Amino acid sequence: MNLTVVLDADFLSAFLKIERLPLLRQFYQVETLWVPPAVFREVALTDLLPQLTALSWIRVKAPSSAHLETLSTHDEFQRLGAGEQEAIALVLEHPPAVLLVNDNQARRVAGQLSVSVVNIPAFLLACKTSGLLDRNTLSDLITTLRDKDFYGFRQDVLDLLLS
Repeated sequence: MNLTVVLDADFLSAFLKIERLPLLRQFYQVETLWVPPAVFREVALTDLLPQLTALSWIRVKAPSSAHLETLSTHDEFQRLGAGEQEAIALVLEHPPAVLLVNDNQARRVAGQLSVSVVNIPAFLLACKTSGLLDRNTLSDLITTLRDKDFYGFRQDVLDLLLS
């Protein structure tokens, strides 16, 4: 069975901004990356929409309304944004799956629901550990994320990534 990779808006937009979204497909060895409708709508409100719609391997898929309704009984789940809610529901409906998300609250709630979650630092570390990215490429990616997405890394994370 193939892995389902679902992206939340923050992860998706960061990798669109740095023009490195194919790296996700390469690392996870998947043909398609999935985004729920609410995530697509969030990104559609930005100037990244042309880049997003040009990628035929990004697909929009909605979770079932019944599944969302069941999850809505979870108090912390209710406090998440629509994109995060739909992304978590989509991952739960299509195992084995991983959710790529940076929001700490969304990661915590997803973890409580036994969803496999990965944020940008963990993804980059996995790329380093697997040998997909070397130190120089990682350094360039980190700089580009900072410059184009204003993404900041804690010093201990930077040390780990660039050691």
